Amino acid sequence: MFVQMDETRFRIFNTLYELPLIYILACLIDYFNNNTEYNQTRLGVRAGDVTMTYESIYNDVNAAMEYVHAGDGPLKADTVKNVNKYIVQDERLPVLLSRLRENGKKVFLATNSDYKYTNKVMNYLFDTGSNPDKKCWTSFFDFIVVDAKKPLFFLQGTLLREVNKTTGGLHLGTFTGKIKQNAIYSGGSVEVFNELMGANESLSEVLYVGDHIFGDILKSKKALGWRTFLVVPEMVQELGVWTEKSYLFSKLSEYDYEIAEVYRNLDSSHTGKPDISQIQADIRAVTHEMDQAYGTLGSVFRSGSRQTFFATQVMRYADLYAASFMNMLYYPFTYCFRAPPMHMPHESTVDHEARLSEEQFRKISLAWRARASIPLTPKDTSVKPPIVRADSTVPRLYCETPDQLTEVGDEFLAEHSSVSDFDQ
Repeated sequence: MFVQMDETRFRIFNTLYELPLIYILACLIDYFNNNTEYNQTRLGVRAGDVTMTYESIYNDVNAAMEYVHAGDGPLKADTVKNVNKYIVQDERLPVLLSRLRENGKKVFLATNSDYKYTNKVMNYLFDTGSNPDKKCWTSFFDFIVVDAKKPLFFLQGTLLREVNKTTGGLHLGTFTGKIKQNAIYSGGSVEVFNELMGANESLSEVLYVGDHIFGDILKSKKALGWRTFLVVPEMVQELGVWTEKSYLFSKLSEYDYEIAEVYRNLDSSHTGKPDISQIQADIRAVTHEMDQAYGTLGSVFRSGSRQTFFATQVMRYADLYAASFMNMLYYPFTYCFRAPPMHMPHESTVDHEARLSEEQFRKISLAWRARASIPLTPKDTSVKPPIVRADSTVPRLYCETPDQLTEVGDEFLAEHSSVSDFDQ
Protein backbone atom coordinates (compact mmCIF):
# COMPACT_ATOMS: atom_id res chain seq x y z
CA MET A 1 0.00 0.00 0.00
CA PHE A 2 1.29 3.46 -0.91
CA VAL A 3 0.75 6.25 1.63
CA GLN A 4 0.88 9.81 0.32
CA MET A 5 3.45 11.77 2.36
CA ASP A 6 1.66 15.13 2.50
CA GLU A 7 1.62 17.68 5.34
CA THR A 8 -2.02 16.97 6.21
CA ARG A 9 -1.11 13.42 7.29
CA PHE A 10 2.48 13.59 8.51
CA ARG A 11 4.52 15.85 10.76
CA ILE A 12 8.30 15.62 10.78
CA PHE A 13 9.84 16.11 14.23
CA ASN A 14 13.28 17.64 13.81
CA THR A 15 14.77 18.62 17.16
CA LEU A 16 15.30 17.63 20.78
CA TYR A 17 12.68 20.22 21.76
CA GLU A 18 10.04 18.01 20.18
CA LEU A 19 10.91 14.84 22.09
CA PRO A 20 8.44 15.64 24.91
CA LEU A 21 5.70 16.20 22.32
CA ILE A 22 6.43 12.84 20.68
CA TYR A 23 6.48 11.02 24.01
CA ILE A 24 3.27 12.60 25.33
CA LEU A 25 1.47 11.84 22.06
CA ALA A 26 2.59 8.21 22.16
CA CYS A 27 1.50 7.83 25.80
CA LEU A 28 -1.93 9.42 25.21
CA ILE A 29 -2.71 7.38 22.11
CA ASP A 30 -1.59 4.19 23.84
CA TYR A 31 -3.76 5.05 26.86
CA PHE A 32 -6.94 5.73 24.88
CA ASN A 33 -6.44 2.76 22.56
CA ASN A 34 -6.10 0.35 25.49
CA ASN A 35 -8.68 1.89 27.83
CA THR A 36 -11.80 -0.30 27.94
CA GLU A 37 -13.99 2.79 28.41
CA TYR A 38 -13.11 3.95 24.89
CA ASN A 39 -13.90 2.28 21.58
CA GLN A 40 -11.56 2.76 18.64
CA THR A 41 -12.92 4.36 15.48
CA ARG A 42 -11.22 4.84 12.13
CA LEU A 43 -9.97 8.33 13.07
CA GLY A 44 -9.76 8.17 16.86
CA VAL A 45 -11.64 6.93 19.93
CA ARG A 46 -15.16 7.27 21.29
CA ALA A 47 -16.73 6.96 24.75
CA GLY A 48 -20.49 7.48 24.80
CA ASP A 49 -21.20 10.92 23.36
CA VAL A 50 -17.54 11.96 23.52
CA THR A 51 -15.41 11.55 20.39
CA MET A 52 -11.72 12.35 20.10
CA THR A 53 -9.80 12.12 16.86
CA TYR A 54 -6.08 11.50 16.81
CA GLU A 55 -5.74 14.83 15.02
CA SER A 56 -7.52 16.68 17.85
CA ILE A 57 -5.27 14.97 20.42
CA TYR A 58 -2.23 16.12 18.44
CA ASN A 59 -3.57 19.68 18.17
CA ASP A 60 -4.23 19.88 21.92
CA VAL A 61 -0.77 18.60 22.84
CA ASN A 62 0.87 20.88 20.27
CA ALA A 63 -1.01 23.91 21.65
CA ALA A 64 0.14 23.01 25.16
CA MET A 65 3.74 22.78 23.96
CA GLU A 66 3.52 26.19 22.30
CA TYR A 67 2.21 27.67 25.56
CA VAL A 68 5.04 26.09 27.57
CA HIS A 69 7.69 27.38 25.13
CA ALA A 70 6.18 30.88 24.73
CA GLY A 71 8.14 33.90 25.89
CA ASP A 72 5.93 34.31 28.95
CA GLY A 73 5.41 30.56 29.39
CA PRO A 74 6.52 28.47 32.37
CA LEU A 75 9.52 26.84 30.64
CA LYS A 76 11.62 29.99 30.28
CA ALA A 77 10.47 31.35 33.63
CA ASP A 78 11.60 28.18 35.39
CA THR A 79 14.84 28.09 33.38
CA VAL A 80 16.00 31.55 34.47
CA LYS A 81 15.10 30.75 38.09
CA ASN A 82 17.30 27.64 37.97
CA VAL A 83 19.79 28.65 35.31
CA ASN A 84 22.64 26.57 36.76
CA LYS A 85 20.41 23.47 36.64
CA TYR A 86 19.19 23.76 33.04
CA ILE A 87 21.98 25.64 31.22
CA VAL A 88 25.34 23.96 30.54
CA GLN A 89 28.18 26.39 31.16
CA ASP A 90 31.29 25.87 29.04
CA GLU A 91 34.48 27.77 29.81
CA ARG A 92 35.61 27.34 26.20
CA LEU A 93 32.88 29.63 24.84
CA PRO A 94 34.56 33.01 25.59
CA VAL A 95 37.87 31.59 24.35
CA LEU A 96 36.45 30.46 21.00
CA LEU A 97 34.58 33.70 20.30
CA SER A 98 37.60 35.81 21.30
CA ARG A 99 39.89 33.85 18.98
CA LEU A 100 37.43 34.19 16.10
CA ARG A 101 37.36 37.97 16.42
CA GLU A 102 41.12 38.17 16.95
CA ASN A 103 41.49 36.43 13.58
CA GLY A 104 39.37 39.04 11.83
CA LYS A 105 36.08 37.14 11.85
CA LYS A 106 32.78 38.84 12.54
CA VAL A 107 30.57 37.01 15.03
CA PHE A 108 26.80 37.42 15.19
CA LEU A 109 24.00 36.01 17.33
CA ALA A 110 20.45 35.52 16.02
CA THR A 111 17.97 34.01 18.48
CA ASN A 112 14.19 33.68 18.60
CA SER A 113 14.20 34.32 22.36
CA ASP A 114 13.31 37.74 23.77
CA TYR A 115 15.91 40.10 25.22
CA LYS A 116 15.25 39.50 28.92
CA TYR A 117 15.58 35.73 28.65
CA THR A 118 18.60 35.98 26.32
CA ASN A 119 20.36 38.44 28.61
CA LYS A 120 19.99 36.23 31.70
CA VAL A 121 21.15 33.09 29.94
CA MET A 122 24.10 34.77 28.21
CA ASN A 123 25.23 36.49 31.42
CA TYR A 124 25.41 33.06 33.04
CA LEU A 125 27.24 31.48 30.08
CA PHE A 126 29.98 34.12 30.09
CA ASP A 127 30.40 34.26 33.88
CA THR A 128 33.30 31.78 33.79
CA GLY A 129 36.95 31.59 34.74
CA SER A 130 37.92 32.05 31.10
CA ASN A 131 36.43 35.56 31.26
CA PRO A 132 38.42 36.93 34.23
CA ASP A 133 37.78 40.57 33.32
CA LYS A 134 34.01 39.92 33.49
CA LYS A 135 33.52 41.43 30.05
CA CYS A 136 29.88 41.87 29.10
CA TRP A 137 28.65 39.07 26.87
CA THR A 138 27.64 41.57 24.20
CA SER A 139 31.30 42.52 23.67
CA PHE A 140 31.97 39.08 22.17
CA PHE A 141 29.63 39.73 19.22
CA ASP A 142 29.58 42.19 16.33
CA PHE A 143 25.83 41.94 15.74
CA ILE A 144 23.11 40.66 18.11
CA VAL A 145 19.49 40.00 17.13
CA VAL A 146 16.76 38.80 19.51
CA ASP A 147 13.17 37.93 18.56
CA ALA A 148 14.53 36.99 15.12
CA LYS A 149 11.45 34.88 14.33
CA LYS A 150 13.37 32.28 12.35
CA PRO A 151 12.69 30.89 9.76
CA LEU A 152 10.83 34.14 8.86
CA PHE A 153 14.16 35.91 9.41
CA PHE A 154 15.56 34.14 6.33
CA LEU A 155 12.60 35.18 4.17
CA GLN A 156 10.81 38.53 4.26
CA GLY A 157 11.71 39.14 7.92
CA THR A 158 10.30 41.83 10.21
CA LEU A 159 11.17 45.39 11.18
CA LEU A 160 14.63 45.85 12.69
CA ARG A 161 14.38 47.81 15.95
CA GLU A 162 16.90 48.61 18.65
CA VAL A 163 16.37 47.20 22.15
CA ASN A 164 16.50 49.36 25.26
CA LYS A 165 18.80 47.27 27.45
CA THR A 166 17.55 48.93 30.63
CA THR A 167 13.84 48.26 30.20
CA GLY A 168 13.90 45.49 27.59
CA GLY A 169 11.50 47.52 25.46
CA LEU A 170 11.95 48.51 21.82
CA HIS A 171 12.88 51.93 20.48
CA LEU A 172 10.38 53.63 18.21
CA GLY A 173 10.75 53.29 14.45
CA THR A 174 12.88 51.08 12.22
CA PHE A 175 16.63 51.06 12.78
CA THR A 176 18.52 52.04 9.60
CA GLY A 177 21.89 53.25 10.88
CA LYS A 178 25.24 51.56 11.33
CA ILE A 179 25.67 48.75 13.83
CA LYS A 180 26.74 49.96 17.26
CA GLN A 181 29.07 47.96 19.47
CA ASN A 182 27.29 46.27 22.41
CA ALA A 183 23.89 47.27 21.01
CA ILE A 184 21.10 44.71 20.73
CA TYR A 185 18.49 44.62 17.98
CA SER A 186 15.13 42.93 17.58
CA GLY A 187 13.66 41.34 14.45
CA GLY A 188 15.06 42.27 11.07
CA SER A 189 15.80 40.02 8.13
CA VAL A 190 18.73 38.35 6.47
CA GLU A 191 18.66 41.04 3.77
CA VAL A 192 19.25 43.71 6.41
CA PHE A 193 21.88 41.51 8.05
CA ASN A 194 23.82 41.11 4.79
CA GLU A 195 23.77 44.86 4.23
CA LEU A 196 24.88 45.75 7.76
CA MET A 197 27.57 43.06 7.93
CA GLY A 198 28.81 43.58 4.36
CA ALA A 199 28.12 39.97 3.41
CA ASN A 200 26.31 40.56 0.11
CA GLU A 201 29.40 39.87 -2.00
CA SER A 202 30.56 36.79 -0.08
CA LEU A 203 27.54 34.81 1.10
CA SER A 204 29.50 31.54 0.93
CA GLU A 205 31.91 32.94 3.53
CA VAL A 206 29.20 33.08 6.19
CA LEU A 207 29.15 30.05 8.47
CA TYR A 208 25.80 29.74 10.24
CA VAL A 209 25.70 27.57 13.36
CA GLY A 210 22.30 26.24 14.44
CA ASP A 211 20.59 23.27 16.08
CA HIS A 212 17.38 23.15 14.02
CA ILE A 213 17.66 21.30 10.70
CA PHE A 214 14.67 23.14 9.21
CA GLY A 215 14.52 26.54 10.91
CA ASP A 216 18.30 27.09 10.88
CA ILE A 217 20.16 24.91 8.41
CA LEU A 218 17.80 24.15 5.53
CA LYS A 219 16.46 27.70 5.22
CA SER A 220 19.84 29.43 5.42
CA LYS A 221 21.37 26.95 2.96
CA LYS A 222 18.64 26.94 0.31
CA ALA A 223 17.66 30.60 0.45
CA LEU A 224 21.11 32.16 0.92
CA GLY A 225 23.85 29.70 0.08
CA TRP A 226 25.44 30.18 3.50
CA ARG A 227 27.82 27.60 4.88
CA THR A 228 26.05 25.65 7.61
CA PHE A 229 27.10 23.95 10.85
CA LEU A 230 24.44 21.78 12.48
CA VAL A 231 24.74 21.06 16.20
CA VAL A 232 23.45 17.54 16.96
CA PRO A 233 23.86 16.81 20.71
CA GLU A 234 22.58 13.25 20.17
CA MET A 235 25.86 12.43 18.40
CA VAL A 236 27.51 11.69 21.75
CA GLN A 237 25.14 8.79 22.36
CA GLU A 238 25.12 7.80 18.68
CA LEU A 239 28.90 7.38 18.64
CA GLY A 240 28.76 5.47 21.93
CA VAL A 241 26.38 2.90 20.43
CA TRP A 242 28.40 2.81 17.20
CA THR A 243 31.50 1.70 19.13
CA GLU A 244 29.97 -0.39 21.93
CA LYS A 245 27.50 -2.24 19.70
CA SER A 246 29.75 -2.67 16.68
CA TYR A 247 28.98 -6.40 16.60
CA LEU A 248 25.35 -5.58 15.71
CA PHE A 249 26.44 -3.63 12.64
CA SER A 250 28.70 -6.55 11.68
CA LYS A 251 25.73 -8.91 11.99
CA LEU A 252 23.65 -6.80 9.63
CA SER A 253 26.45 -6.85 7.08
CA GLU A 254 26.70 -10.62 7.41
CA TYR A 255 22.96 -11.05 6.81
CA ASP A 256 23.14 -8.82 3.73
CA TYR A 257 25.98 -10.99 2.47
CA GLU A 258 23.96 -14.17 3.12
CA ILE A 259 21.08 -12.84 1.01
CA ALA A 260 23.49 -11.96 -1.78
CA GLU A 261 24.94 -15.48 -1.65
CA VAL A 262 21.46 -17.03 -1.96
CA TYR A 263 20.85 -15.14 -5.20
CA ARG A 264 24.43 -15.28 -6.52
CA ASN A 265 23.96 -18.08 -9.08
CA LEU A 266 20.34 -17.35 -10.00
CA ASP A 267 19.29 -15.52 -13.14
CA SER A 268 16.05 -14.84 -15.04
CA SER A 269 15.73 -18.52 -16.02
CA HIS A 270 15.16 -19.49 -12.39
CA THR A 271 11.43 -19.86 -11.65
CA GLY A 272 11.48 -20.65 -7.94
CA LYS A 273 11.59 -18.16 -5.08
CA PRO A 274 14.41 -18.68 -2.57
CA ASP A 275 13.36 -18.85 1.06
CA ILE A 276 15.07 -16.00 2.90
CA SER A 277 12.40 -15.61 5.59
CA GLN A 278 14.75 -16.72 8.38
CA ILE A 279 17.41 -14.22 7.32
CA GLN A 280 14.77 -11.47 7.21
CA ALA A 281 13.61 -12.44 10.71
CA ASP A 282 17.22 -12.29 11.94
CA ILE A 283 17.64 -8.83 10.37
CA ARG A 284 14.47 -7.60 12.11
CA ALA A 285 15.69 -8.95 15.46
CA VAL A 286 19.11 -7.32 15.16
CA THR A 287 17.59 -4.04 13.95
CA HIS A 288 15.26 -3.99 16.97
CA GLU A 289 18.14 -4.69 19.36
CA MET A 290 20.15 -1.93 17.72
CA ASP A 291 17.28 0.58 17.94
CA GLN A 292 16.77 -0.20 21.63
CA ALA A 293 20.46 0.43 22.27
CA TYR A 294 19.87 4.04 21.20
CA GLY A 295 16.75 4.39 23.34
CA THR A 296 13.01 3.92 23.06
CA LEU A 297 12.78 6.07 19.93
CA GLY A 298 15.83 4.54 18.27
CA SER A 299 18.63 6.33 16.44
CA VAL A 300 18.20 9.75 14.86
CA PHE A 301 20.60 8.75 12.06
CA ARG A 302 19.94 5.07 11.38
CA SER A 303 17.12 2.60 10.97
CA GLY A 304 18.94 -0.70 10.81
CA SER A 305 21.51 -0.40 8.04
CA ARG A 306 19.66 2.46 6.35
CA GLN A 307 19.79 6.20 6.98
CA THR A 308 16.82 8.03 8.47
CA PHE A 309 15.14 11.00 6.80
CA PHE A 310 16.89 13.27 9.32
CA ALA A 311 20.26 11.79 8.34
CA THR A 312 19.65 12.45 4.64
CA GLN A 313 18.71 16.06 5.45
CA VAL A 314 21.90 16.48 7.47
CA MET A 315 24.03 15.06 4.65
CA ARG A 316 22.37 17.29 2.09
CA TYR A 317 22.16 20.65 3.84
CA ALA A 318 24.79 20.72 6.62
CA ASP A 319 28.32 21.47 5.48
CA LEU A 320 29.51 20.53 8.96
CA TYR A 321 27.83 18.82 11.87
CA ALA A 322 29.00 17.88 15.35
CA ALA A 323 27.77 17.40 18.90
CA SER A 324 29.05 20.89 19.76
CA PHE A 325 30.42 23.81 17.80
CA MET A 326 33.15 24.02 20.46
CA ASN A 327 34.95 21.45 18.30
CA MET A 328 36.06 24.40 16.14
CA LEU A 329 38.41 25.36 18.95
CA TYR A 330 40.66 22.44 18.03
CA TYR A 331 41.20 23.43 14.39
CA PRO A 332 43.19 26.32 12.93
CA PHE A 333 41.02 28.99 11.34
CA THR A 334 42.66 28.25 7.99
CA TYR A 335 41.48 24.65 8.07
CA CYS A 336 39.47 23.35 5.13
CA PHE A 337 36.89 20.70 5.99
CA ARG A 338 36.27 18.20 3.21
CA ALA A 339 33.82 15.32 3.13
CA PRO A 340 35.29 11.82 2.73
CA PRO A 341 34.86 10.18 -0.69
CA MET A 342 31.50 8.44 -1.00
CA HIS A 343 30.76 5.42 -3.16
CA MET A 344 27.66 5.25 -5.29
CA PRO A 345 25.84 1.89 -5.17
CA HIS A 346 27.26 0.72 -8.51
CA GLU A 347 30.81 1.52 -7.39
CA SER A 348 30.46 -0.55 -4.23
CA THR A 349 29.76 -3.71 -6.26
CA VAL A 350 33.20 -3.85 -7.89
CA ASP A 351 36.54 -3.78 -6.09
CA HIS A 352 39.18 -1.35 -7.32
CA GLU A 353 41.50 -4.31 -7.91
CA ALA A 354 38.98 -6.03 -10.17
CA ARG A 355 39.42 -5.89 -13.95
CA LEU A 356 36.41 -6.47 -16.20
CA SER A 357 36.92 -8.03 -19.60
CA GLU A 358 35.35 -6.59 -22.75
CA GLU A 359 32.91 -9.50 -22.75
CA GLN A 360 31.83 -8.68 -19.18
CA PHE A 361 31.34 -5.05 -20.14
CA ARG A 362 29.15 -6.10 -23.06
CA LYS A 363 27.00 -8.26 -20.76
CA ILE A 364 26.29 -5.49 -18.28
CA SER A 365 25.88 -2.69 -20.83
CA LEU A 366 22.88 -2.17 -23.09
CA ALA A 367 24.70 0.40 -25.19
CA TRP A 368 28.29 -0.63 -25.61
CA ARG A 369 30.06 2.25 -27.33
CA ALA A 370 33.07 1.04 -29.29
CA ARG A 371 35.83 3.57 -29.72
CA ALA A 372 37.21 2.66 -33.17
CA SER A 373 39.93 4.94 -34.47
CA ILE A 374 39.23 6.25 -37.96
CA PRO A 375 42.10 7.41 -40.18
CA LEU A 376 41.65 10.97 -41.37
CA THR A 377 43.06 10.19 -44.87
CA PRO A 378 42.17 6.62 -45.95
CA LYS A 379 44.22 5.21 -48.81
CA ASP A 380 41.17 4.46 -50.95
CA THR A 381 38.81 7.41 -50.65
CA SER A 382 36.11 5.57 -52.59
CA VAL A 383 35.83 3.00 -49.80
CA LYS A 384 34.57 4.32 -46.51
CA PRO A 385 35.62 2.56 -43.31
CA PRO A 386 32.92 0.59 -41.50
CA ILE A 387 30.77 2.56 -39.08
CA VAL A 388 30.67 1.03 -35.60
CA ARG A 389 27.37 2.01 -33.95
CA ALA A 390 27.57 5.63 -32.78
CA ASP A 391 30.85 6.34 -34.57
CA SER A 392 31.05 8.30 -37.83
CA THR A 393 33.63 9.52 -40.32
CA VAL A 394 33.59 13.05 -38.93
CA PRO A 395 37.19 14.16 -38.31
CA ARG A 396 38.08 14.76 -34.66
CA LEU A 397 34.96 12.90 -33.54
CA TYR A 398 36.21 12.80 -29.95
CA CYS A 399 37.60 15.83 -28.21
CA GLU A 400 41.18 15.82 -27.03
CA THR A 401 41.80 14.85 -23.44
CA PRO A 402 42.20 18.08 -21.41
CA ASP A 403 45.58 18.55 -19.76
CA GLN A 404 44.17 20.52 -16.82
CA LEU A 405 40.96 20.88 -14.83
CA THR A 406 38.34 22.78 -16.81
CA GLU A 407 35.36 22.46 -14.48
CA VAL A 408 35.66 22.17 -10.72
CA GLY A 409 32.82 20.93 -8.54
CA ASP A 410 35.10 20.65 -5.52
CA GLU A 411 35.96 24.15 -4.32
CA PHE A 412 39.09 22.86 -2.63
CA LEU A 413 40.55 22.18 -6.09
CA ALA A 414 39.58 25.53 -7.59
CA GLU A 415 42.54 27.59 -8.72
CA HIS A 416 41.67 30.64 -6.62
CA SER A 417 40.02 28.88 -3.71
CA SER A 418 40.86 29.69 -0.13
CA VAL A 419 41.38 26.98 2.44
CA SER A 420 39.39 29.09 4.90
CA ASP A 421 36.05 28.82 3.10
CA PHE A 422 34.39 27.30 6.14
CA ASP A 423 35.76 29.45 8.91
CA GLN A 424 33.69 32.62 8.70
